[in-house]
Amino acid sequence: MIIKAYVVPHPPIILPEIGRGEEKKIQSTIDAYQRMAREIAELRPDTVIICSPHAPMFADGFFIASGSRDSASLRSFGFPNIQETVLLDREFTDALLERLDRADIPTALMPGRDEDHGFLIPIHFVHETIRDFKVVHVGISGLSCETHRKFGALLAETSRAFGRRAVFIASGDLSHVLKADGPYGLRPEGPVFDAEIARIFREGDLEALFEFDPRSVNRAAECGLRSFQMMVGALEERPVKSELFSYEGTFGVGYAVASVTPNDDLSE
Repeated sequence: MIIKAYVVPHPPIILPEIGRGEEKKIQSTIDAYQRMAREIAELRPDTVIICSPHAPMFADGFFIASGSRDSASLRSFGFPNIQETVLLDREFTDALLERLDRADIPTALMPGRDEDHGFLIPIHFVHETIRDFKVVHVGISGLSCETHRKFGALLAETSRAFGRRAVFIASGDLSHVLKADGPYGLRPEGPVFDAEIARIFREGDLEALFEFDPRSVNRAAECGLRSFQMMVGALEERPVKSELFSYEGTFGVGYAVASVTPNDDLSE
């Protein structure tokens, strides 16, 4: 079953090799990421499920990583030597594909993208504390928010069927339009979106993740909402407690780190 879930950003600048000192400006995000990694090490999951918005994305279906291994690098950022490799949970993936097929949710089983930093950054931090786990690597799609919820529910169902202790990591940055001098400028929808996401994880109001106006979300230029919606589905409407570890918008892009913990018995 899903024993815990996390929301994380994926800025390459968070790594010292790339930030070269600039990463210190988002120290709260680094500290929160390291806290997540320590918690995952303590939980000792069998499987880590990662949903990345920078995996291959399709309008009408979901990417699922194929094969026995998956890897990514920061080659597209000019750092090909920064790379991570994981073992994939093939038994889990095969069973998940069967459930998705029965639910008429289209999927594309294929190798991951080498430049998927939405996958690499979370794995990098987790690997600092633990490596003895397998991975299920999935992407988002252009399908509805409720389809993302259903996909998450089938992840949880598969995890439960195989007795997997699994952690779900929802990778996603918040708004990219927080500051006039940021990478995409400033739009009023950006700070509003980020403030609401921070409130949701601070208060545990996860259903509010399905109540955003699509036009406002588009104007906010985010990349994490559908990952977060899939995470809610993976928690199967169980009672949960959420905690916002940190939020920063230092570089004009919103970075939130949060945990979501089921309140039921995790000893199974």
